Amino acid sequence: MWTMFVGGIAALLNQLAAWMDGSYGLAVIALALAVRLVMLPMTLHAAEQGWLRQRKLAALKPQLERLREHHAKDPAVHAVAMQSLYREHGIASGLGSGLLTTLVQAPMSAGIYAAIRQGVASVGSFLWIPKLARPDLWLALLVAAVSMAAMLFNPMLPEQVRTLLHWLPVAISFFMVWHVAAGLGLYWLGSGSVTVLQNLLLWRRVRRLHA
Repeated sequence: MWTMFVGGIAALLNQLAAWMDGSYGLAVIALALAVRLVMLPMTLHAAEQGWLRQRKLAALKPQLERLREHHAKDPAVHAVAMQSLYREHGIASGLGSGLLTTLVQAPMSAGIYAAIRQGVASVGSFLWIPKLARPDLWLALLVAAVSMAAMLFNPMLPEQVRTLLHWLPVAISFFMVWHVAAGLGLYWLGSGSVTVLQNLLLWRRVRRLHA
């Protein structure tokens, strides 16, 4: 089943490359954009629900602190009281649509990565990249820049920690892309570009709610 799934994606990539004058790199980017744009309504909804939940929790912080102090010696009672407060204010567990999105994205991403890993062994260059089967420093830097843009436009990141935390995903994305085949890095680049778009759309919705 899994082999058939990966084989189907590999065949799709080869067909896309044929339609794009034999450019496997362009086919990878096109596939990344297509997959993420199709899933954008789902991922944007999950992100918006996460932001709303975060906002409600921030408003309840004084009450949560009082509950914690009042039930400091009884963690079980504190947990029940906290869940009751969450239900009273319509705060979900935090799984819901976010978990569903992850369950859909994870196997799709794994299948695409496996198909690209198989395909890049037999293809050559793309733009400045001499070999898609090898890592590329400039591509890693570009992916890191896209990752930084996504973080800077993420309204869910509190202002007081923005300068401390947004560097970590940037550094991780840089080192990971620097150590994988450039073909996989191109998929990461296309996917990350849609993440920037998603965060811009979420930021715009948040601005409207505050207006």
